[in-house]
Amino acid sequence: MSPRSKEASAKMRAASRAALLEAARHLFSEQGFFNTKVVEIADRAGMSPGNLYLYFAGKDELLQAVLADGFAALAASLQAAAEHPGTRRRKLMHLIEAYLAFERERGDFTRLLMSLFGHGGAPLLQQLGFDLQQIGAGYHQRLIQILAHPEEETAAPAAEPEVLAMFFFAFFNGLSITYGEDWLSIPAEVIRDGAMRLLGVGPDR
Repeated sequence: MSPRSKEASAKMRAASRAALLEAARHLFSEQGFFNTKVVEIADRAGMSPGNLYLYFAGKDELLQAVLADGFAALAASLQAAAEHPGTRRRKLMHLIEAYLAFERERGDFTRLLMSLFGHGGAPLLQQLGFDLQQIGAGYHQRLIQILAHPEEETAAPAAEPEVLAMFFFAFFNGLSITYGEDWLSIPAEVIRDGAMRLLGVGPDR
């Protein structure tokens, strides 16, 4: 059997790392970071604990990687919406659909984040290398870019973009904090239309 190419090896390493991140995210969300053992993460990912240490120094580094991955995905969704062609309405619809997809595919990241708030909150995340105030400010500014984008229609938004950005995050964070996963059973179009009305921008039919 011929040896694997560097490209094939890199793909396998990336796939193994992604499997570990997904397993860690699920378990940290399900049973808490402090209650999860490294051996459980490795088992969920389908590999030995020894193989896990080829990618991560330990559980803390895994948590850092899971958080970095989730924060980066949310930032990418906001950036993609800002760059989406069309009017403010089109950009917001694109963003809301991306948010719903994120929560359906990676809602355990949100639940993990909320559980960490109960075990040290912002100071704990600061120790792990994440400045929540800075991260939130970055999200806020990207959303303001979208909300301040010119609209084809003459109707003015219901409030200043800075205020609407607060409404947007309060809406989605409130759903997750108050209802857990239950709100995801609501049809996507109902959530989308409700968010659009909250922002004073009617849905495009």
